[in-house]
Amino acid sequence: MKLKALSLICSWLVCGTVSAVTITPLPTGVPNQWSAQFSGNAAFNSFTLDLSSFVGALDLTALLSANLFFGSGYNITSASFDGNAFSPVINVTTPAGSADYWTYGPSTVAATLHTLLVNGSSGNAGGFTGSLGISATPTPPPPVPVPEPETYALLLAGLGVLGFVAMRRQRR
Repeated sequence: MKLKALSLICSWLVCGTVSAVTITPLPTGVPNQWSAQFSGNAAFNSFTLDLSSFVGALDLTALLSANLFFGSGYNITSASFDGNAFSPVINVTTPAGSADYWTYGPSTVAATLHTLLVNGSSGNAGGFTGSLGISATPTPPPPVPVPEPETYALLLAGLGVLGFVAMRRQRR
């Protein structure tokens, strides 16, 4: 039983990599926008994106690219973000090599942990690169309260009562 678990762990370590994506703010002057870079070269690559420190809804855009020319590099076969598939823009494979460019987004995501998976096959060397763009949807200011007609009716009734009391005091 222990041998099965150990062999499963070893095969997972050999076949795939798991790492975290580090998010960095974009240069000043671009508020509420961040970016992240990641790369890999294993057959199975898993990345964890931690957005739990953010507040509210976030817009996410992701790009993956790889080139496999003359038998070296990486060929992306599939990619997903939280189980939702990336779309291949360029996914060309020829005897001389291939070129990959996959996109995801824009999509609104929650401020939680997310999983990014990239599968493919590598040649003699190289790997794929990826980038994420994250922007916070600005929270609109709360609407200015507009008094209801009942509020105006109560105001006028109160002013009428004050006027009536003032008039009675003057008569005394």
